Amino acid sequence: MINTPNFWKEKNLISFLLSPLSIIYFIGFKVYEFFSRQVDIGVPVICVGNLVAGGSGKTPITIELRKHLSKKYSKIFVLTRGYKGKLKGPIIVSKNSNYLDVSDEAIIHAQNGLTCMSKNKKLGAELCKKNGANLILMDDGLQSKDIKKNFKILVVDDNYKFGNNFLLPAGPLRQTINSAKSNYDIMLIIRNGNGDSTLTTEKHKNVFYAEKKIKLKKLKYKDVFAFSGIGNNENFVNKLKELKINIKMIKKFPDHHNYSNDDISKIIRTSTKKKLSIVCTEKDYIKIPQKFKKFINVAYLEINIFSSKKLIKLIDRKLIKI
Repeated sequence: MINTPNFWKEKNLISFLLSPLSIIYFIGFKVYEFFSRQVDIGVPVICVGNLVAGGSGKTPITIELRKHLSKKYSKIFVLTRGYKGKLKGPIIVSKNSNYLDVSDEAIIHAQNGLTCMSKNKKLGAELCKKNGANLILMDDGLQSKDIKKNFKILVVDDNYKFGNNFLLPAGPLRQTINSAKSNYDIMLIIRNGNGDSTLTTEKHKNVFYAEKKIKLKKLKYKDVFAFSGIGNNENFVNKLKELKINIKMIKKFPDHHNYSNDDISKIIRTSTKKKLSIVCTEKDYIKIPQKFKKFINVAYLEINIFSSKKLIKLIDRKLIKI
């Protein structure tokens, strides 16, 4: 995946020039929807997805939901496609698996509980069921028509929202906003900062809110070199600034970037010379060569879901009807 293009953020000449290709994408998506058939695998499935290409917070939301739902469900599996992982799966992921095989996101999920990676979601769900799953959390897949989802959560980043509101490739949307309204049970808006959400939600049903928080251990130097290769690098930088971190240098890599020795060596050399502490996300830290990890500080992301008890009750009411 490449860096999110700047023209995806707001309408401009490039997005209008690419809009004919968006029409072709829309037609292809509708054809896919028409011919696809969902399979009920006999295990409740909750899907955590979004409308835009790139990061919106699906993975941390899925991790937080697992924590809440584990009080009722004894064997929860997270099912992930393992974007950029070499293996097709299905495979049960361990925290010691190689991220090159299963993806960085799969490793993060495995550090928090049972996880299955599969390019084919039907086969992945069947493997989860075979291993005793009594609940499956799908990280991404809101637009896919493979297995039946019993509860669907649309995650929206309040800063980015829906970008310029164009479909791919003129914009970041995987499907139109209007068509999505019938394709989720709740909208979960991740607010950034202390203010209220600026997203208009009158036409959307069951809106919940969450916020991101970063945990960071005491740093050796007060000045920081921050780097990341995630779907929304700006969010990471902004969250560090909220912690009053004195960022002197920033390096942004494409989403799911695989770090080479040369990538990290350059960052370490520069930071040592300028006496800067190095900070990255947990997702990036997983992909850093082992010999360099002692030089890197990890900013751990936590999600606080507001009205979480109300949300869990809503999920329970829907799943109990299965």
